Amino acid sequence: MNAPTDFDIGPLTWVKGEIDLALERADRALQAFSASAAEGDGDLTQIRFSRTHLHEVEGALTIVGLDGVTQCAEALESLLEAIEKQEQPAEPSSISLSLRALAALRHYLDDLISGQPNQPLRLLPLYREVQAARGQRRVFPSDLFFPDLRVRPPRRSGPPVKLARREFDYRLRQHRAHFQHGLLSWLRAPKEGAGVPEMLDAVKRIEAIQETPSARVFWWVATAFLTALGERALPADADARQLCSRIDLQTRRLLEGSTNVAERLMRDALYLVGSASSNHPAVRRVKDAYQLAALIPGEVSTAPVAQESLRRRLRDAIAATEETWNRFCAGSTQGLPAFRTNATALSALGEELAHADYYRLLQAIADVANFLAETPSRHSEALAMETATAILLAQNAQENIQYLGDGFAHQVDVMAARIQDCISGNPPQPGSELPSLDDISRQAQEKMLVGQVAREIKSNLAQVEQVLDSFFRDADKRAELNGLEAPLRQVIGALTMMRHDGAVTVLRRCAKDIERFSRSEYVPFGD
Repeated sequence: MNAPTDFDIGPLTWVKGEIDLALERADRALQAFSASAAEGDGDLTQIRFSRTHLHEVEGALTIVGLDGVTQCAEALESLLEAIEKQEQPAEPSSISLSLRALAALRHYLDDLISGQPNQPLRLLPLYREVQAARGQRRVFPSDLFFPDLRVRPPRRSGPPVKLARREFDYRLRQHRAHFQHGLLSWLRAPKEGAGVPEMLDAVKRIEAIQETPSARVFWWVATAFLTALGERALPADADARQLCSRIDLQTRRLLEGSTNVAERLMRDALYLVGSASSNHPAVRRVKDAYQLAALIPGEVSTAPVAQESLRRRLRDAIAATEETWNRFCAGSTQGLPAFRTNATALSALGEELAHADYYRLLQAIADVANFLAETPSRHSEALAMETATAILLAQNAQENIQYLGDGFAHQVDVMAARIQDCISGNPPQPGSELPSLDDISRQAQEKMLVGQVAREIKSNLAQVEQVLDSFFRDADKRAELNGLEAPLRQVIGALTMMRHDGAVTVLRRCAKDIERFSRSEYVPFGD
């Protein structure tokens, strides 16, 4: 069975662009409200706009099956709705919290796309803040906890005990009475653990008289919970008292003839089992069956949320650095000063990020800019390739920055050394790449090639546009239209190679129109 955190990102990738756009619009609307509030207006229409865009996000998240993230988005929407309806004041702290929550949602989805596990509990600190802002005093971690409830207990060693209904009810009443006696004893002296063994024994006996796996499963999980409770292995903030009361209520429902167990009750019980620091076989079996360790992160931090703004600036700076480097490599002398400016800014952001290895990588890129600024003629094909690879490595690592390990440090060592070799005039020999960098290098080469082709396409299309503009301003320049066949043919060939069939179809239609324009009988604006 796949791990419960092995989320299929396929459906998410299909709607990720729309989700990002809706989150961005929600963010802008809140920013607009803040600006209007600063001027003494406080346009609540902007709150409604933000809430509307957030509701669109919720719909997409529900479709792709991200229940925990949807829960966070719904809580945030409820907060915005209360502000919009003036049920609570639009305090700056609430707007700031809402902006952080939007950034956290985007950050979490970016992590999923980057291959990180689906652990909604990583959003728990922020979720608690949002719920507290709404006036919710009690917030349960299991709100963001969604294990696979299709799991069933292991097979029994022998056939199930089949009881007549009267005998079943008789035994169940006895077991419930024992459970209640143990519960009362424990409530009187919870620190002493009195009564827990009696509750545990009663639940085991109830599980033993259930005939089917689906009827047994809750009592099997409850056995693990009470085992952990007896070992005092539950977290200090665990609400064990409420869960014990709900187990008693479930025995009453069983006496009434219902074997159904509420999904929320199962999730709450499994969360406490997963949070228990017990190695008892009964606890371990449930943890392993539901793979609870993968669902509950070891440490939840709000740091990534605080760094989301920095990460966004970092993304933009990398894109600008890549674009200006490609321009310079394509022969644009103006690209070098712009590249140096962007590389310097990128390095400064890396220092602000406080990630030593990542900063070393960005500093190596800045070293290239400073090296070429002194003498641009020292540029070489090897340096172009190594720098493009370093930029792509920075781009890939940025998307996964908080999870980079020792392997990344080694990649940076190799990358920085290769760049320094190029600067010193001793470029690395072909075939000397680190395997993981070799793949990135190929990607960088492909991106440079595509960028170069795109610039040539834009140049040719600009030429076509200029000639057409001149012709429609002055029909006496008709002869110039004959010179457009070559640039159009080049663009069509490039787009065909890149498999942009739709664009090719449009350009071929344009070529036919231009051929028609070139005929002497054609009169501009005559048709």
